[in-house]
Amino acid sequence: MKKFNKYIVNEFKSGFGRFIAIMAIVALGVGFLIGVLQATPDMKSTMSNYYIRNNAYDADVKATFGLTQDNIDAIEALGSVAEVTPLISTDLLASDGDADVAVRLIGLDEEDLSAGGYLNALTLLEGEWPDEAGEVLALHGSTRFDDVAVGDTFELDAASGTYQDVYASGTVTVVGVASSPDHYYGDGREVTSVGSGVLDTVLVGRMQDLYDLQKSGTIFSYLNNETIMSLVLGADPIEVLYTDAWVQFEDTESHERFTNDYKDFIADGTADLEGIVDAQLQPFFDLIASAEEKGLGSVLSSMGISADNVDWLVLDRASTNVSYVSYDMNVEKVQDIAGVFPIFFIVVAALVALTSMTRMVEEDRMQIGTFKALGYGRGRIMSKYLIFCCLASLIGCVAGVLIGFSLLPTIFWRAYGTMYTLPALEYGFSPWFALAVLLIAIVGTAIVTWATCRTSLKERPAALMQPKAPKAGKRVLIERIGFLWKPLKFKWKATLRNIFRYKKNMLLTIISVMGCTALILTGFGLNDSIMAVSDLQFGNIILYDASVDYTGDLSATENEALLDFIGEEGEDSISVYSENVQLRFGEDGKQIDGSENVDFYVVDDAQTFASFISLHERKNSAIIDVNSGSGIVLAESIAVVYDVSVGDTVTYRSGGKSVDLRVDAICENYTGTYAYISAENYAELIGGGSVPAANTLLVKTDVSAGDEEAVRSILAGNTKEDGTADAVAVSAVEFTQTSADTFAGLESTMGMIIAVLVVSAGALAAIVLYNLTNINIDERRREIATLRVLGYRRAEVAGYIYRESAILTIFGSLLGLGLGFLLHRFIIGQVDSISMMLGRAIFGWSYLWAFLITIAFAAIVYAFMLIKLNKIDMAESLKSNE
Repeated sequence: MKKFNKYIVNEFKSGFGRFIAIMAIVALGVGFLIGVLQATPDMKSTMSNYYIRNNAYDADVKATFGLTQDNIDAIEALGSVAEVTPLISTDLLASDGDADVAVRLIGLDEEDLSAGGYLNALTLLEGEWPDEAGEVLALHGSTRFDDVAVGDTFELDAASGTYQDVYASGTVTVVGVASSPDHYYGDGREVTSVGSGVLDTVLVGRMQDLYDLQKSGTIFSYLNNETIMSLVLGADPIEVLYTDAWVQFEDTESHERFTNDYKDFIADGTADLEGIVDAQLQPFFDLIASAEEKGLGSVLSSMGISADNVDWLVLDRASTNVSYVSYDMNVEKVQDIAGVFPIFFIVVAALVALTSMTRMVEEDRMQIGTFKALGYGRGRIMSKYLIFCCLASLIGCVAGVLIGFSLLPTIFWRAYGTMYTLPALEYGFSPWFALAVLLIAIVGTAIVTWATCRTSLKERPAALMQPKAPKAGKRVLIERIGFLWKPLKFKWKATLRNIFRYKKNMLLTIISVMGCTALILTGFGLNDSIMAVSDLQFGNIILYDASVDYTGDLSATENEALLDFIGEEGEDSISVYSENVQLRFGEDGKQIDGSENVDFYVVDDAQTFASFISLHERKNSAIIDVNSGSGIVLAESIAVVYDVSVGDTVTYRSGGKSVDLRVDAICENYTGTYAYISAENYAELIGGGSVPAANTLLVKTDVSAGDEEAVRSILAGNTKEDGTADAVAVSAVEFTQTSADTFAGLESTMGMIIAVLVVSAGALAAIVLYNLTNINIDERRREIATLRVLGYRRAEVAGYIYRESAILTIFGSLLGLGLGFLLHRFIIGQVDSISMMLGRAIFGWSYLWAFLITIAFAAIVYAFMLIKLNKIDMAESLKSNE
């Protein structure tokens, strides 16, 4: 018994290379499987816990004309509400000494911000907490916000804000920088109605230090017309204290963020909030009605006050917060993109184990026969191979578990750290998951080993102790083609015959190399698809350089800067009417049920419009005429997600209207949500016979990227000085280059993740080729030694062996390019989302690089195996092949 145990131990010494190969392939497969499946849950749970620790709100209630204490009390009284933080939040322009910036000024009703006790708790990163009038914290997270530092001072332009006379001081000073659960997306673009249309910073302080509560305490007082207001309000004014209320629902900590469960949870909560809106707004409606009875309706209307614009907006975090939505979308792509990779890794691991153990058993035929003759049972003989393979699998599994639960999530987390300001990653560990993977790996390799040994153990001892005859050479098909076969040299004829002589090695080499090349090409292809989004969307589809949202009559404007920017109508710019509406899908039963807010463009002059936005089909580039149908043209990025086809019906919803519209065509589109309709169809189906005045200007401009902010500052908010009805007011300016730049961070992040996939696939190829080459050399030691006896030099012997491997590697790589193309198409079909539909093409260079990388990995392995090949001496020719 001791000798048998010693025999088992010796096997680990002689078969160390085989042991390492099995261990490495199992570690790689298990590590990749766990890492890919664990990375997304880890990243989601880390940010979910971050939200919980910082007491993040679930919904933000914004009131167009403010919130009273009664409103706050009514919200707190809801059974679904756990906590409410009222605040004042206004957007306005401020000067930092160099230029005007768009600022959001948030005042919290707290005596000591450092003590917490409010929703959306702040974390101080540098400086100190504000505790005096005019002191604020600058929020950190967005690259736009990060330009603000401790000591910066801002002069507030009160006239540019919504509440013109409610600020306690005209100057605020940054005394600290803090992080907030609301802002951690580096490329996040928070929309505002002032300045350039995008916030430059968010400043937070104590409410009593930033706002004059006496001024903000009376509804409409900010209009600065006390005489009219006294007539309207009488002796009993409505006391307005806040603009917003952050709301957290009961039991929110038990619902993990970034899940459908959380979305459903806050949907129920926001429904409760929306249920009390009408009752809470009634006093405002009564006040306006009273003013109208006194004949002041036209006065209020001129001030923008009417029952139509008194409302609450209930914004839930899961669908409206820029950082949350972006993070949720991008983290999901890790699992979607990489999810298919581990499947192939596991399959290859099983093939490697099968090949290795088959070879090991064949090498030990004589020993197996001897042990059977000595009376050892099948189980005892088989234990050697089970111990060998299972121990390699066990060590590989342990290493794979460590890699999977720590290394890969860390790599992905750091990659996302280039886009987001993130807390420390909280590693998840599921003992049941690890145990399941461990059992599957060990049981799988044990079954493979048992099946391999079972065939040999069935033979009689006498048959096992006889050397196994070498594989006979066989004629190949090409031999029947005389004009091809006869000119070949002997070495090439031998090579072709040997390839088919060892069919199992041939198939395994081809399959393994094909799969590895396919994975590498898929990685490069995904990178191409992400990069193509920006090129295709902002090069072939969006042909304008900037869009301007405005009100008024452009032909009547006297704003010279605006007119210079617009250029010549029809060539440099075009005015269209657009609106943000909701489209509902699933009405005809064929589509996936859901709804999306889309930018709805009404096209009057289709020919001119085509030079600013190209409407065409993706597959054949056929131009789409928006006037040719009776319905709408829908963006493909929406159609692929909701499974919408030409001829389907979608429902338009806006301003209380609900209209069924036919989808006449689907246009190529990769990012953003768009739909287009002809002016004639809009007037007939939606507009009641007419189309509203144009409110969106699409402009082709030569403004450089460095001048964009200056142009925004010049144009935004420019209104004709005489204040007449035809005045032009610019509310926002958006440059397409800015939108294109937002994808640069995603390209960088996904590029790093894809690099991990490519390197892992290359490592897989190296391990597989090492194992197969090792087996090939061991099987042919006698043949190689005989060649040396016949006078072959080392280089010639290496060529004799490696020509076969090179041919199989090249052939497998070429097949892998085809498989990679199909795998790439499959994966991008799984990861398309409303926010981004990936490009469908793989660049030509990617095919070349995938092929060359596979060949490079193979060359490295073959060079390394030369050491073993050169150690075979002539004496081997006298030994048995077994």
